[in-house]
Amino acid sequence: MKFRFLIGICLIVAAVAYLSVQGFQKGKRYYHTCDEVAEMGSRAVGHPIKIAGVVKNGSIRRDGHILQFTLEYEGAHYPVRYVGSDPVPDTFKDGVQAVVDGTLNEQGVFVGQKIQAKCASKYEADYGPETAKPTGDSA
Repeated sequence: MKFRFLIGICLIVAAVAYLSVQGFQKGKRYYHTCDEVAEMGSRAVGHPIKIAGVVKNGSIRRDGHILQFTLEYEGAHYPVRYVGSDPVPDTFKDGVQAVVDGTLNEQGVFVGQKIQAKCASKYEADYGPETAKPTGDSA
């Protein structure tokens, strides 16, 4: 009886460890730019990857809950079909840098599950000659 109990605990611990490692491996994937994915060729097809590029002006289209657009970088471009359930970021628009997590299919369309858009530079402080950068000393 104790032997069965010990085997059961070992199986549970092994399953939890396996799932933890798989989640960690999936989360640490780096992105590839469009030109890097093009260099990968058929090796990129069917494997989960993250692709980065700039959203081509005028390419954003909505078809119900599906968002379609084109990512481009260094001469390479990929049509993207975003089918994820997460909401599209407010900063997502023409000309913005974006990273999409998904899979490239055999037709050359990147099917995205998650999308991130670079924050607009309007949130960064601009310290020009007319705006003195705070120095910390008050007179």
